[in-house]
Order: sequence, then C-alpha cells, then structure tokens
Amino acid sequence: MNITNYQREFNELQENPALFDPRDFRVRKEALDFADIITKFRPENNMALIDLQMHAQELGHELRALNASIGQDFLERFRDEKPSPQKFREWLQPYTDYAQKAWGNPHYGYESLDFLLSEVLLPEPHPWPDRETEYGMVRYEPTPASVILELTERITLSDDDIFYDLGSGLGKVTTLVHLLSGARCVGVEYQSDFCAYAKEQAHSLNLKGINYLNADARHANYQDATVFFLFNPFGGAIFNTVLEHLRLEAQQRTLRICSYGSSSQPLSELPWLERIPPMNKDEATLAIFQSSA
Repeated sequence: MNITNYQREFNELQENPALFDPRDFRVRKEALDFADIITKFRPENNMALIDLQMHAQELGHELRALNASIGQDFLERFRDEKPSPQKFREWLQPYTDYAQKAWGNPHYGYESLDFLLSEVLLPEPHPWPDRETEYGMVRYEPTPASVILELTERITLSDDDIFYDLGSGLGKVTTLVHLLSGARCVGVEYQSDFCAYAKEQAHSLNLKGINYLNADARHANYQDATVFFLFNPFGGAIFNTVLEHLRLEAQQRTLRICSYGSSSQPLSELPWLERIPPMNKDEATLAIFQSSA
C-alpha cells in the first residue's frame, strides 16, 4: 500500500494554523474524520503506515481533548452567567458563518457552531433508536444550528406562543429555540430513548421551559401549539396525516409552520398556508408559512 499521499495530506493538516483555533471546530472535525480513516487501514507490517496511524491517533486524542475543554468552559460559563437570549446569541456568533438578518439563503451542512453545541448541549454517548419504524418515518438527522439562528430572528415568539418541533430527536432545535427566544418549547419524538436523552439534557441545563412528548406525531395533542418546525421528520401517508391535524388546528387559531428540507415544497402547495418572504426554491433554505383564515 502506497501511503505517500496520506502522509503528505496528514502533514499539511497538522500545519494548518486553524487546527488549534478555539473557534474552528469545523477544521478539527475534518481532521478527526481524516485521522479516523487512517486508523482503519490494516497495517500488514507496513512500518510507515503503522507510524502514520500512531501519529493520527495521537492527534485525534489531542483534538478531542481540546474540543471537550472548550465545551466544558462554555458550559460552565453558561451555568454561571445564565445568559439572556440576546447575550446567548452573541456568544454563538463567533462560531458561525451566518450573518445576522441574512435571511433566505441556503444552510448547507454543519459548521463550527454545530460541533460546539455537540459538546455543550448534546454530549455523547448518544442513544440509538429503540423502536421499530414504519414506512415514512425518517432517521434522525440534526438540524444545522444556523437554521435556528435565522428562525429565531424571523419570527417573534411571545409569552403566548408554544413552539413544537415534530421529530425532535435529541432536542437540539427545542433547546436552541428556547435559549435564543425564551419561548416555551415542546419536542415530539417517536423514539423513547431519544426522548429520555433530551429530557435529561434539559434537566441538566435547568431549562424549565422545555418539555418532550414521547409520541407518534399523528396522535399528539397540539391544542396549545402556535408554531411548528419540521425538518423532514416523515413522509408519505404519515406526513399527510400530520398535515391534516395541523390544518384542523389552524381553523381554531393562526399557526406558523417553519420548514427546512424537502418538506417545504409540499407545504408550499397547501391552500391554507401562505409562505412568508423571503423565498428561495432551494430546499436548504428556511421556509416559514402562516395559516390563512
């Protein structure tokens, strides 16, 4: 096995000055992924590869320790200062490329902010799905944090609002919305171990304005909901059933529905929803709808 290219790329990676920049979690994530690839090769008495794997493991340990230390410092600061929504947003800004009020642009993938929040709000180990899924149920995929930065700028959440995340996973969206707006939030999650994890994290952060329902979104009670968020939580017949429930709720009061991903297009076609500008056909943009009378 010729490992020359891997050695050269690894050396370039180590020389990147951003690697140990406390704010650049994204560069460290790329480096960790590359180091993990190297360590999975079978050495087969290739001494050069064995040496490279040893250095890759050492770098991986060093970078993970740095990330954990930065995350712990951030968490301790959070617990000590209990920041207001505006102050918390200011804390997050150095870790994101999202420019305030830059609405309607695509959010592609994850950035340093997401990896920081993985240390602070969603620490490992993460649970695995514990319930069998039906056709139309989608595997868990975290929402990019920049989507929620935009969402909490574009919509005003008052004391009368209750924000529902359908398919809330480990609780990333509900936690961020609550911290960035102060709004009461409810996560609806089918997987019971995901729900238990999210509840435990909210408790550990002393976030009393968040609740989680371990429920099938088709059968949850939405009578107090005013704002919904969907990031491809389900498709097919399940999606249609949930939308019919929301349509009936919209006959009782005005609803706002926020969507990221492939669910935005079918929402755009519903006659009882009006999309709020700015608009972009790219499904990687945040789409916000309001129910019509």
